[in-house]
Amino acid sequence: MSETSETGADPGAHPRRPATARRVTLGIALLLIAALVVLWLVRKPIAEGFIDRGLARAGVPARYDIADLALGGQRLTNVVIGDPAHPDLVADWVETRTGVGLSGPYLEGVRAGKVRLLGRLVDGKVSLGAIDKLLPAPSGKPFALPALEVSVADGRMRLETPQGIVGLKLAGSGKLDDGFHGTLAAISERLDVGGCVIDRLAATVKLRIDAAKPTITGPVRVSRLACGTTQVERIVADLDVGLSAALDRWQGKATLKTGAARAPGVTLAGVGGTIDFTGTAAATGGKADIAADMVRTTEGRARRVSFAGTYRIGQQIAFDGRVQASGAAVAQKRLAGLAGIGGAAAGTPVAPLASAVTQAVQKAGRGFAADSDLRVRIDGGRGKAVLSRLALASASGARVALGGGSGVAFGWPNGGVRLDTVLAMRGGGLPEARVSLVQAKPGAAIRGVATIAPYAAGDARLALTPVTFSATPGGATSIATRVTLAGPIGAGGPGNRADGLSMPVAALWNGRGRLVVNTGCVPLAVQRFAISGLVLDPSRLTLCPVDGALVQINGARVSGSAKIAAAKLSGRLGTTPITLATAGASVRLADRGFAIDGVQTRIGAPERVTRLDFATVTGRMTGQGVAGAFTGGSGQIANVPLLLGEAAGDWALVKGALNLTGAMGVSDAAPTPRFKPLAARTVTLALVNGTITAAGTLFEPTTNTKVADVTLTHSLGAGAGKADLNVPAIAFAKDKLQPDALTPLTFGVIADVNGSVSGEGHIAWNPDGVTSTGVFRTAGTDLAAAFGPVTGIATEIRFTDLLNLQSAPGQVATIRTLNPGIPVSDGTIRYQTLPGARVQVEGGRWPFAGGSLTLDPTLLDFSAQSERRMTFHVANMAADQFLQQFDFKNLDATGIFDGVLPMIFDETGGRIEGGDLRVRPGGGTLAYVGDLSQKDLGIWANIAFQALKSLRYQSLRVGMNGPLAGEMVTDVRFAGISQGEGAKANFIVRRLQKLPFIFNIRIKAPFRGLLDSAQSFYDPKRLIQRNLPALLQQQAAPPPPKPPTIQPPASRIVP
Repeated sequence: MSETSETGADPGAHPRRPATARRVTLGIALLLIAALVVLWLVRKPIAEGFIDRGLARAGVPARYDIADLALGGQRLTNVVIGDPAHPDLVADWVETRTGVGLSGPYLEGVRAGKVRLLGRLVDGKVSLGAIDKLLPAPSGKPFALPALEVSVADGRMRLETPQGIVGLKLAGSGKLDDGFHGTLAAISERLDVGGCVIDRLAATVKLRIDAAKPTITGPVRVSRLACGTTQVERIVADLDVGLSAALDRWQGKATLKTGAARAPGVTLAGVGGTIDFTGTAAATGGKADIAADMVRTTEGRARRVSFAGTYRIGQQIAFDGRVQASGAAVAQKRLAGLAGIGGAAAGTPVAPLASAVTQAVQKAGRGFAADSDLRVRIDGGRGKAVLSRLALASASGARVALGGGSGVAFGWPNGGVRLDTVLAMRGGGLPEARVSLVQAKPGAAIRGVATIAPYAAGDARLALTPVTFSATPGGATSIATRVTLAGPIGAGGPGNRADGLSMPVAALWNGRGRLVVNTGCVPLAVQRFAISGLVLDPSRLTLCPVDGALVQINGARVSGSAKIAAAKLSGRLGTTPITLATAGASVRLADRGFAIDGVQTRIGAPERVTRLDFATVTGRMTGQGVAGAFTGGSGQIANVPLLLGEAAGDWALVKGALNLTGAMGVSDAAPTPRFKPLAARTVTLALVNGTITAAGTLFEPTTNTKVADVTLTHSLGAGAGKADLNVPAIAFAKDKLQPDALTPLTFGVIADVNGSVSGEGHIAWNPDGVTSTGVFRTAGTDLAAAFGPVTGIATEIRFTDLLNLQSAPGQVATIRTLNPGIPVSDGTIRYQTLPGARVQVEGGRWPFAGGSLTLDPTLLDFSAQSERRMTFHVANMAADQFLQQFDFKNLDATGIFDGVLPMIFDETGGRIEGGDLRVRPGGGTLAYVGDLSQKDLGIWANIAFQALKSLRYQSLRVGMNGPLAGEMVTDVRFAGISQGEGAKANFIVRRLQKLPFIFNIRIKAPFRGLLDSAQSFYDPKRLIQRNLPALLQQQAAPPPPKPPTIQPPASRIVP
């Protein structure tokens, strides 16, 4: 300007300079033009040389054609870079547009037709092969998109990665720093990324750059994603991503949608939602709202599960949000498994409560919604999740809430859990409860207090004092409270229940499905216990564990047992008072069984108490009631005079009915037994509505002979009942069953009984006393009595007091034969049995030798060793028939006799005292009708026999005294004797007949041998054979010296 200024101040000083300047300028211009012309003419060789030298310096093999070369642009064709066999870049044509600036030429734009690139992902970086050598070294400056106009018609790239091959396609145009727009496509058949397999990846996105900020929009699709056993079908992510100019920041949104997905134990219909993000490479955060539909697991299902909240991914991963589930349900098999809890408690008072809780949980589990607040933090390998709130709401009305405090925290990798929250539960049939949970630090014991409101279900009720508990990290939990329980037992119903069961509880849960309750002895209070009509009054017992704990629960299995010390209980059975005393008992929960030792039961009022004692009683609760067995039973039903003993069998208490079956012994309750113990078999006994019914068959235990069938009824309330005995036929035989095996009353009275007895008896009782009746009969029974053998007894006896063996008066027995010493037959006895083993004989009569034998009324007392007197009267007995009856074949007699035979029987046997038989006035005859010859007796004996062969007597008296089985003294007196018809007489005999003969004979012999003696007396042959030889010997002997004869003066011969 100075030059300009100077040039302007002295314009005329140098007049020739402008022309010179023009010539110089023109020369330079001409020179430049000439140079440009030369350069233009040699531009291609120069360009080729420049490019070739540059490629050679980089060591990059290449092939190309220069189709056009101008100052403002270039066009290369058939461009191949890299190994010709496997080129890294192939382009049909490439055009560049250049410009010249103050700093020299620069690239303004690039256009390309079809471009094919080969890339590889190595160590996380993309390598373009030989092209990498042509790229400028990093400048260290911040990244910025170049101000380059780019146009690519069809650019494709094969990107080989360790995960698989990806095909890329780019088409677009515009300035890279502002205005570029195009499409980018990516496809891969299979990618294996970190153990996950991506099948058929396909992405088609739009790429736009405004103000140097790229924007990517469009969908990314995956046919299937499989990570091990986890698979997701048809994944679609619709992206809208914006990048910063330096590509170091991004923001955007992804809309996600998938098809079905499955993992071990989990399936879902699909996942959908949106994810917002903003961040840098250091950290990215945003909001997420993702939901999974129709989620199913082995533990349950949900119609929808959603996650909504904020997240941040960087050095620390964080999530704060809300997790919800709707249409959720617990797996049916899990809910069905809960039924085992109620089943395990069946028959116990907690059964309705367990069933109600089970049903409430099952109803709640069939449909509920969940809502929770979750906070997650992950820093490196450490993490922590905190559940600060959880709410479960069921359509059943059940509500479960967890909240307050710092919540439930879970940390990893150590897995520590820390609780500081409150659990509340109510509604839907669940018990109302509030449980506080406190843990000092992760890994420390969890302590808490559960306040549970009284819970009722049906007719059961449970009340708990505040439950304190402490749980160790291993899950072992100790629980302490006091339980007060009321509810049904056994088969349930209004009659079977326990009220006011109260006991302290100290339980231990091992965290693995096992619960142990009360390992030590505890007191049990019972306000009321009723089962099947049995109602017990308030009582207190002490329960001691037998196998380590009173109650043990393993899963759904309930076990445990308790031992109960000696106890005494009282109550009512129906309306009847009852007391129970035991020596000890044990109870088992596994089979709901029990065993009781030394049972003493008293049923009824004291004045008519029924006693039932057992050595052992075992049983178990069933679905219908209680059943078991008993041994060592004994007792007596009210005032029934029968004792029961040695009882054993089975019993059941079902719906108020007590039933017993088995066998037992039956004996007489009287101080002096009237019958011997019997064996009762096939015994059934039932106690229903206060009434006892029993039946059984009585056997004589030694011979196993059936005695009677017995049925019995007894009303406990009224104290009245009856027993019926049916005796079909008791058979007696010698060396087999005898009456003394049934009753001691016949011992020493009768023996060798052969016959049968049948009949029926009826016993009735009430508070006023006992009555008994019966009818028994026998036909053709033989026996041996103290007074002699008896045959053919036939009688029907009606008892008015069967137990005391008292009959009605006038009982009749017919007897075929009776031989108290003198055999009689076809007799009849009238009698009455009396209490105290006495028999009132009203009289007896037998036909006897043309006359009769009668028995006077008498009382026979068999209760003690005393005399029993029987007086027989003989009337109108014909001597000839008497001799025929005893088969005196050689004797003939006449005469009618009367007399009396008083007999006395005691423990030594029978005897006759004062027996007397007398011939009626007119006397009779005795005659020997047998044959006798001289040869038999001799001359003198024959003379005597002929003289005595037939006698006539005017009087004959027989007196008898002595035992029937011993030495009987018989006095026989004859008077008024003369020869009878057929006797021979001579001088001597005729002289003798003029003398008054009186025979006094005393016979001492066993009574049953007396008749033989009598036969010998009446049979002259026997008499002569026995006595005449002695008489003859006396005749042959020299006579003794005669004493001097002293005869008074007035004496005379007296015949």
